Amino acid sequence: MLGFFRFFLFGFAGLTVLYLLLTIYIRSLMRERLEDEWAEEGEKGDRDAYVEAGLEAYKASFRPKLLLLVYILPLIAFCAIFFITNFM
Repeated sequence: MLGFFRFFLFGFAGLTVLYLLLTIYIRSLMRERLEDEWAEEGEKGDRDAYVEAGLEAYKASFRPKLLLLVYILPLIAFCAIFFITNFM
C-alpha cells in the first residue's frame, strides 16, 4: 500500500509539472496569435492592451479548463488498470 501512495505522489508531481509546462506553452501560443491578429488588423491602438484583453478573455473561456484533463485522464486510466488487474 505504501508503494501505491509513493507512486501516486510522484505521479501527481509529474502531472503538475506537465500541467504547468502546457499552460505556459499554450498561453504563449495564444499571445503570439493575438499579436499576429493585431498586426493584421492594421496596428490600431495599443498592442499590449489588445493582447492583455485577449488573454483575459481566453482565461475566462472553457479552453484553459480543458488542461485539467492532464490530471483526470491519467487518473481514470490508472484506476481502471488497477481495478482490472486486481479484481478481475
